Amino acid sequence: MKNKLSLIIAISFLSCSLVSAQNENKIAPNKGFKNWTIGINYGLTKFNGDISQYPFASAEQIDLQYQDSDFQEQRSAFSFSLEKIIDKNVSISIENVSGEFAGLRRPNEYKGYEINVPYSNVSPGMPGYFDAKSSGDKFVNSFNETDILLNYNINSAISEFIKKEMPENFSIFIKLGFGYNVYRSLRTDLYNDNYIYSFGYDELTKNESDVPVTESVMVGGAKLKYEFENSVSLILDYTIRVTNSDKWDSSIMEGGQGYDRFSFLSFGLAYNFDVINKTKD
Repeated sequence: MKNKLSLIIAISFLSCSLVSAQNENKIAPNKGFKNWTIGINYGLTKFNGDISQYPFASAEQIDLQYQDSDFQEQRSAFSFSLEKIIDKNVSISIENVSGEFAGLRRPNEYKGYEINVPYSNVSPGMPGYFDAKSSGDKFVNSFNETDILLNYNINSAISEFIKKEMPENFSIFIKLGFGYNVYRSLRTDLYNDNYIYSFGYDELTKNESDVPVTESVMVGGAKLKYEFENSVSLILDYTIRVTNSDKWDSSIMEGGQGYDRFSFLSFGLAYNFDVINKTKD
């Protein structure tokens, strides 16, 4: 909670400082940084895969005896982006996203499925034991991802469709690209926290291994941009990331979801480098 509050305060302070500096100084941009933009966002993640209770809503498990707090599927992440504007419609960006996503699945949701139990000969109560008929499972994935994205402004297409010009300070973008995801995923019993399986952890333990796991990722989403001050914009972003594997939740289940994915809904600020790197007239 302290980290979240600190990030929000930092974003607010950065915005106020930059706007104030811009208003006080008549500035000329350094041409070497023309059409470059930086951005920082903070938001919520939602996983969709084998271990997820609902397709869209986030679930929680209450009254757990092994921990004080409830287990929440809803987790948070933050992103930092660097964008190069090619023309009025096209830009290319590099984005780094870091945070967590999580999921849970109760036993009633496993009916009719072949359950993934990697350690099938383990005795009850031992690490690796899992009986989906009487218990559910959960996982937490901590990740860091870097993406390369192509952004396209669809204001012109929308204007043609609605027969009305879009406001100059409001833009809608679609974005597509690919990424490199580095993660650790720990799957445990929902009701007693017993170890079931993991990636990026030592086998049959909850100790992180020396080497995390990596996956390639396809990225797609949409972004709303509102420029409320010259070169300063508010950003609302919704992006879905899909991996070509079934490992993010440490559950490789036949007949399950496959192609694990998570969404990231975030809000933040973007700032044009034309103003950051400046010289006084």
